[in-house]
Amino acid sequence: MSHYFILDPTLKHHERNIDFSIGNLNVHLVSDSGVFSNKSIDAGTYIFIKYLATLNISGKVLDLGCGYGPIGITLKLLFKDKIDIYFIDINPKCIELTSRNLKYYDLDGKCSTSDGYLNDEDKFDYILFNPPISVGKEKIYEIYRNTKDKLLINGHFYLVIRKDKGGLSHLKYLSSLFEASVIYKEKGYLIIECVNKE
Repeated sequence: MSHYFILDPTLKHHERNIDFSIGNLNVHLVSDSGVFSNKSIDAGTYIFIKYLATLNISGKVLDLGCGYGPIGITLKLLFKDKIDIYFIDINPKCIELTSRNLKYYDLDGKCSTSDGYLNDEDKFDYILFNPPISVGKEKIYEIYRNTKDKLLINGHFYLVIRKDKGGLSHLKYLSSLFEASVIYKEKGYLIIECVNKE
């Protein structure tokens, strides 16, 4: 069985155009078979981007598990020179698509295939994450722990998760690592803000 977080070389290409708007910004991206939400932007990601667009984001930003890049690319379009954007995904196809989508807009961004982080020296002001719930809590909680080590002091980790997919238990665990709280709710999705205080 294929999963969007694992490269399946047997999948045939089926590229699609993904178009959505955030305020006055119209975003055009390309997706393909074998990546998360490849037919249209999923509700959680869209709600997440809408909320992030209201923040005053600056500095070094990581789109963790970037897929074809909707979160990080939209923020780069919105915040331009205020952010340096990095993208990581375990699936090489996602990194290929993100690179293409960055090139379409002539945007700078560093893309890396990894199931972890770039290197021991990298630390970020913001890390953004739409967790792949299907990999299980054990793996996701490991990612949360690793995220703490990759945030600067007072850095922010934002994630979106459905309440009925364990959102409150994730919040409880995150609260053991960060100063964590639900800062926005919409259509069953929770956006959690985590601040690295130590």
